[in-house]
Amino acid sequence: MTERYDFLVIGGGSGGIAAARRAAEYGARTAIIEGGRLGGTCVNVGCVPKKIMWNTAHVAEVLKHAGDYGFSVERSGFDWPALKSARDTYVQRLNDIYQRNLDHSGVTLFQGWAILGKARTVTVGDQQLQADQVL
Repeated sequence: MTERYDFLVIGGGSGGIAAARRAAEYGARTAIIEGGRLGGTCVNVGCVPKKIMWNTAHVAEVLKHAGDYGFSVERSGFDWPALKSARDTYVQRLNDIYQRNLDHSGVTLFQGWAILGKARTVTVGDQQLQADQVL
């Protein structure tokens, strides 16, 4: 059985999510297809985790030179598993926010990889989707 949508978005990165939500806000029956985690490369493995790691290195550098500015800082070890956990928790929080926003907007999420078929037809797993517009 084929499900019909007005607007179908392939890719749950920030651009795809924004497009899907906007279309739904204007009344389009909208679905989005994502093969991984919501948020795309930037949120999951790029910009966001990189900035957390960079900030951690910056804090270490500040602590290294704190004594030069009158601070008495006892240096102890570094807990790599704690950093990884904090980073992953932060990224998961963003994934959850994206999911809530899609739910609130009435956008249907299909988890899986999109396979383009005939005009305006996309297959995800064993589901076939059709839409007037595919992005």
